[in-house]
Amino acid sequence: MSIASGIVHLLLFLPYLFTAKALTAQIPQNSNGVDRTSLSTAVANGPPSRHEEASPYPPPFPDCPFSPKEWEQRCALAVSYRMAHLHDWGMNIFNHITLKVAGSENEPDGPHFLLNDYGQGFDEITASSLLKVTLDGTQVPPKSDDGKRYSPSGRGRIFKPGYVLHSAIHAGREDVHAVWHCHQLETTAVCQTTTGLLPLSQEATFALKKGISYHPYEGTVNSMEEQPRFLESLGPTNKVMMLEDHGPLVVGARLEEAFSTMWFLTRACQYQVRATSSVGGDLSRIHIPTQEMEQEMNQRADNFDEAPAIKAKDEEVVEKHDTEALMFHCARREAEREFGAENIYC
Repeated sequence: MSIASGIVHLLLFLPYLFTAKALTAQIPQNSNGVDRTSLSTAVANGPPSRHEEASPYPPPFPDCPFSPKEWEQRCALAVSYRMAHLHDWGMNIFNHITLKVAGSENEPDGPHFLLNDYGQGFDEITASSLLKVTLDGTQVPPKSDDGKRYSPSGRGRIFKPGYVLHSAIHAGREDVHAVWHCHQLETTAVCQTTTGLLPLSQEATFALKKGISYHPYEGTVNSMEEQPRFLESLGPTNKVMMLEDHGPLVVGARLEEAFSTMWFLTRACQYQVRATSSVGGDLSRIHIPTQEMEQEMNQRADNFDEAPAIKAKDEEVVEKHDTEALMFHCARREAEREFGAENIYC
C-alpha cells in the first residue's frame, strides 16, 4: 500500500472513530459513578466459575463514607431484600433481614448491624439506604476519612418490633451474623398449627437438619422483656425458629446460609399446607416417615452437597459443593436482572 493510499484510508476511518468516542461518552452513569453497562454485562455473563473469587458487587463509589468491607456487606444485604421481594417474602413495609457489620465488635458501642429503613418496601432498598444501629437501637452515622463520624443528614426510621427481635439474636448468639424473618403465607400458617414442620419432603429435611425451635406467641414483639425468652427458645445452636402465630425466623453464619435455609423452609411449608389441605387435614392420609426412615433421610442429607467421587492417584476424592452460596448467587443474579444492578448497589 502506498503512503498516499494509507492516508486516504485513515481519513475515511476517522469519522467512525469520533462517532465511537461520542457514543461511549453517552453511556449512562448512576449517581455513584458506576458504569451501568459493566454491571449489566456482569449479570448477563451468568454464574461465575467455582474458582472465581472476585466479589460480585461493584467497588465503593467515589467519596463513599463506608469501608470497602461494609460496602460489600451493604450490597449483599440490599440484594437480599430484593431477592426476598421476588420470593414473596416481604409484607409491604414490614419484616427484616439484618446483618452484623464485620469488625464492629471492636467498636466502643459495638457490635453494629444493618437493617432496613422502616417505610421502604423490600423492592426499594439500596446499599446506601440501609441503617446501621447498635444493639440498643442507636443509629450509627458513617465515618469520614479522618475517622470522625459524620453528622447524620437525616435519620431513618427503626421499627421497634424488628429491632427487639433482631438485636436479641445478634447480642446473644456470637455465631450468628445474619438474621432473616418474614411472614410468608404457608410458613406462617404452619407456625399457627400444633403439628409444626413435618418431615414430609427433602426440603423439610434440610430445614430440620439446621435445628428447629418453637417460640410461643406473646403479642407484638415490642417488649424488651421478651428478648431473653427468644434466646432461650432458639437455643445455642439451632438455626430455625418458628414464632407461633407469627412467622418464621432463620439465622446463619452468613447471608447465604440464612437465605438457603429460609428457601428450604418456605418450600417445605408450601408442600405441607397443600398436602394436608388435599386430605382435609387428616394426617393419617399423609405419608409421614417412620423414625427409622427419618434417620435415613437425615444421613443422606449430610451428603447432599457431595459431587460424584473421582479417582485421583488410586484414591477416591469427593468434592463438596457450596450449595448455600450457589443458591444465593442464583437468586442474586435474578434480582439484578429484574431490578437492574445499578438500582440496587447505589
